[in-house]
Amino acid sequence: MTAITTTAVEAARAGGRVPKPSSVKVIVDQHFNSKVYTSGSSISGHALVKTSKDVHFDHFDIIFSGIAATRLDFVQQYPAHSFRPFMKLRMPLDGSSLPDNQVFVAGKTYRIPFHFVVPHQLTLGACNHQCSSPAVRDHHLRLPPTVGFWEADDQAPEMAHIEYSIKARAYRHALEPGAAPIKLMESQHVLKVLPSLPEDAPLDITFRDERYVMSKSKTIRKNLFSTKAGKLTATATQPNAIMLSADGHKASGSVVRINLRFAAISADNTPPRINSMSAKLATHTFFGAAPTDLMPNLGSRATYTPNPSLSYTTNNNLFTHRFTEKVEWHRHNSTGRRDSGYSSLGLVDEDQSETEGQRVSDQSGKKCPILRSAILEVPFSIPMNNRKLFLPTFHSCLISRTYTLHVNISLGPANASISLAIPLQIGVEAVHEPPAAELPSFESAVAELHQPDGGNRVDVRTLHFLHRSDYSDSLLPDYDEVNRRTEQLAH
Repeated sequence: MTAITTTAVEAARAGGRVPKPSSVKVIVDQHFNSKVYTSGSSISGHALVKTSKDVHFDHFDIIFSGIAATRLDFVQQYPAHSFRPFMKLRMPLDGSSLPDNQVFVAGKTYRIPFHFVVPHQLTLGACNHQCSSPAVRDHHLRLPPTVGFWEADDQAPEMAHIEYSIKARAYRHALEPGAAPIKLMESQHVLKVLPSLPEDAPLDITFRDERYVMSKSKTIRKNLFSTKAGKLTATATQPNAIMLSADGHKASGSVVRINLRFAAISADNTPPRINSMSAKLATHTFFGAAPTDLMPNLGSRATYTPNPSLSYTTNNNLFTHRFTEKVEWHRHNSTGRRDSGYSSLGLVDEDQSETEGQRVSDQSGKKCPILRSAILEVPFSIPMNNRKLFLPTFHSCLISRTYTLHVNISLGPANASISLAIPLQIGVEAVHEPPAAELPSFESAVAELHQPDGGNRVDVRTLHFLHRSDYSDSLLPDYDEVNRRTEQLAH
């Protein structure tokens, strides 16, 4: 995958002119090409400046920046480029590391140190556009992962990139008032960031969310020309999130759980045999030219929005599980009420053809279905190799990543199938680094007060513990009791 670096972007803006090799270099301590940084990671290093001639400068900056870039092809006559900086941390520089007269002397080497910490959250200014709900803005204020700069295929299109880098730049004031500063030298070091993203609550899927199918029913027949034996309904629950390690090299597993319900026409009709269950994982990358104000994976596909998002999808086969043993079915007492033909999610069942006589007989209670239920559970994991990379689920202003688990259940002698589309979340585990100097516990602080020299440092009038006998559980203290305690504190 071709990486679109910020330097190349700025060169394109300048009319294709590539800047000359700079006299500054960004060096990150203990860094290697495959190193991954996460929320809370420390990034230390220095900018090395060495020029071949004296360079007078007015400002020198070292910043840790994040930028999202998209390109829309085949949408209009000319490709549309969008660049949105979402993070810009400036390092406060010590004046002793810079020359006093603001001149980099030719042949002299200057070493300017820096230290950054990958934040856990973006500032409020990172998302300043209108959002359809607070939940959308909350997602936009989370750090997105690096997109497009990995050794493996992160399953994102070349038209969507998210870049983190450390830049060192020297400027000079413009000669004309109001003009942009003159850039004297610049260098950048691109980093891979995989921020910690916790597991969110399951999505509230309704019939309006066309990309997901959580429940589906199918009419069961013994053969093609026989009468109906009953109706089988498969309902999925959203699986637990797949949690990546902070470096992206490991991933936890999860479980597909499908609830089956078979409503038989008569006691002679048994549930169909469950032959197998297979699953594939669809990776969706949404991107647009302008910030989106909603979750692109929810709602109708044809909903009009002023800032539409394009989508790029890849598929990966996960498993094919064959049930060698019969599935255990449990019979339930009939309530005398026929199923309405609608699932709990508002999805119409696959087959609702019935005669008027059948409907009347069912309503009268003379012919009620016999209900049986079963549960299918199949553990699964995502492939972890050097060829493909699964980024965490995230939603930023320009780019989003979601996953859909497509499950297919094969049943009966004719291998009839029921297909479901289930949302799957991928998160990143948080790394808890103990601080250099931890705060004392409450017990240790109280014990310190009772030491012989504790009274010299703490005024006992500022700390007073009431014994249980000093107050009543049911009544407030009266005025005399309050006065008595006040006098005790005064002495």
